[in-house]
Amino acid sequence: MEFSLENKIFSISEFIALLNIGLRKSEVKIVGEVGQVQFGPTGHVYFTLKDEKDKGILNSIIWKSKYDLYGIKLQEGMKIMAFGHPEVYAPTGRLSFIADTIELAGEGTLKKQYEELKKKLTAEGLFAEERKRPLPLYPQKIGLITSKKGAVLGDFLSNIGKFGFQIKMIDSRVEGQEAVADLLSSIKTFSKEDLDILAIIRGGGSMEALMPFNNELLVREVANFPVPVIVAIGHDKDEPLIDLVADVSVSTPSIVATTISQSWEDLALFLEKQERDIFSRYQEIFDNFG
Repeated sequence: MEFSLENKIFSISEFIALLNIGLRKSEVKIVGEVGQVQFGPTGHVYFTLKDEKDKGILNSIIWKSKYDLYGIKLQEGMKIMAFGHPEVYAPTGRLSFIADTIELAGEGTLKKQYEELKKKLTAEGLFAEERKRPLPLYPQKIGLITSKKGAVLGDFLSNIGKFGFQIKMIDSRVEGQEAVADLLSSIKTFSKEDLDILAIIRGGGSMEALMPFNNELLVREVANFPVPVIVAIGHDKDEPLIDLVADVSVSTPSIVATTISQSWEDLALFLEKQERDIFSRYQEIFDNFG
């Protein structure tokens, strides 16, 4: 026998609770201009999003933990994209949009934020060449952060060489604001591991696609990582901030692999030459006394 809501009588709070169950499943992306912004005593941020064309206004909330994670300082007039779901607050009956992620919309806005953060971190000395460390000779234990999807992982593995590397990989999202939490978690996990090198790689993309690699928290984690970090993010024309803070930055995942294995490759060539020289010397001795 099917249960029908038609015959049930709800209290107001019961109905709102039922409504919110359905609303939480309605996750969407919305774009709008930030209106009023208020910071609550616990750090949660309450703001409005508006659409000038249709004159629509939406009350919105982002919790402190999420707001701190994405590093975007909401200001009136800023155009953003938010991902989340609507929810009704039972005591007032007010509908709000609960934002799980926020990101800047429009390349001009993204570029402005990028330049402001770059200037700030440059002044702190995070990008200074003198604080960068060389990769160790003959590394063995490699931490790798990338996505299993796409050709990037295959490019890395096919160029790393057969030198007995111990490679530990963490599969991470590498695009969109959702990637920030993955990348931070991966770096913090590897910071507790016994590694020689950490490698972070992904392919090229638009400025919007590469924005996670301009996140301030992520840049600082890379700057403070206990062993040298090598990265390949985007292409030559791209310059995400993680490139500037890393100890070594190259253009492609394949070059990351060959750079890591270079000292082993050089050693192998040296030993081959020594072996040939020794063999030639013994052959010469045998020929002279034969």
